[in-house]
Amino acid sequence: MDRVTEGEIRSVAAGFLIGENTMKAKIGTLSEGQKGLVALAQLVLLRPGLLILDEPTNHMNFRHLPVIAAALDKYAGAMILVSHVPEFVGQIRIDEVFDLEKN
Repeated sequence: MDRVTEGEIRSVAAGFLIGENTMKAKIGTLSEGQKGLVALAQLVLLRPGLLILDEPTNHMNFRHLPVIAAALDKYAGAMILVSHVPEFVGQIRIDEVFDLEKN
């Protein structure tokens, strides 16, 4: 990962509604949803060329879904996304769809 400042880390964390207490907590003490948010924030900082996401909304609080969708919508790389939540997927820019039911 490129060198990241503490300010950038805090900014990305705030974008995922990750508060100070969560940032200071050990990963093992976090809920499944909080762990997922931390993992997504880490992906934003890593800037990978490909994301493979299987049900990224599982264990997430409903208030986090628009935040996650906005982050994925801004993502510039390739993404494979599996989700059974059409409202969530509808918030993300998708250039090409491969629907297993139709192919």
